[in-house]
Amino acid sequence: MVNLQDYIHESDLFKTIRIDDLLLVDYRCLIGDRESEIWNHTNYLAYVVGGEKKWITPTNECKIGPGEALFVKKGAHTVYQYFDEPFFVLFIFIPDEFIRKVILKYPELASHTLNGHQEEQLISLSMNKVLDSFFQSVMAFFSKDATCSESVLKMKMEELILNILTQPNNHQLKRYFFSVGKNQKVNLKEIMNDNFIHQLSLNDFARMAARSLSTFRRDFKNAYGTTPGKWLLAKRLEYGKFLLETTDKSINEIIDTSGFKNRSHFIKSFKDAFGVSPRKFRSENVEAID
Repeated sequence: MVNLQDYIHESDLFKTIRIDDLLLVDYRCLIGDRESEIWNHTNYLAYVVGGEKKWITPTNECKIGPGEALFVKKGAHTVYQYFDEPFFVLFIFIPDEFIRKVILKYPELASHTLNGHQEEQLISLSMNKVLDSFFQSVMAFFSKDATCSESVLKMKMEELILNILTQPNNHQLKRYFFSVGKNQKVNLKEIMNDNFIHQLSLNDFARMAARSLSTFRRDFKNAYGTTPGKWLLAKRLEYGKFLLETTDKSINEIIDTSGFKNRSHFIKSFKDAFGVSPRKFRSENVEAID
């Protein structure tokens, strides 16, 4: 699974502007795989200039085209490429720490709350003239005759967050920003629950949680009372069991969907946990329902 930020950083294919942990990317995709599995350890905004692309997670999907924008929380997801025309997008990677500093800088915002459910990993932006003008102004920084100082870029990113928080609509994203402002650390449980089905290493999970590997292991043990490896196995088995009970997916599809590397590992682990093979469990479950 490809880390989008690392791929951009290691490649010389894209125009980038980097100030500290902020990263702006003029991303142009002319050819490539139709479907790719990617992950990111920092939230990012995608503003489409040309073409279309679809982002997919286990719980939702979002297709955006020119003039539309999407907020993607740190984590893993699938992107589906359309090749009717080249895909041009402005990526803005914004770490939680920067969001937190902006919110705490303005006390009237720091005390604000919004009721609602936990946000999805993909949050479509409700665009208006203010936000559209902002993205167009940022795109101008990539022109040949433009320069961008560190202070100007930070002010522009601060402007983006304030625009989202003070303009109408975008309540899901506002809730997420406010939750980031109130918490000193990235929510470890949210990271794990959103991404347990993906084949990520413990180092990858630690990066998403903005922790060193040793701190991640310690905080994980405090949160769950077990090790990450044992928790991931149990969580994936429960999810595989749920899919056996509630869908007509094949065993191989369930193995892929629930995060197991191979068939033998899933079958052995399932039998150890539940006393029967996945196929027999499904057969008995269907009979019980009938």
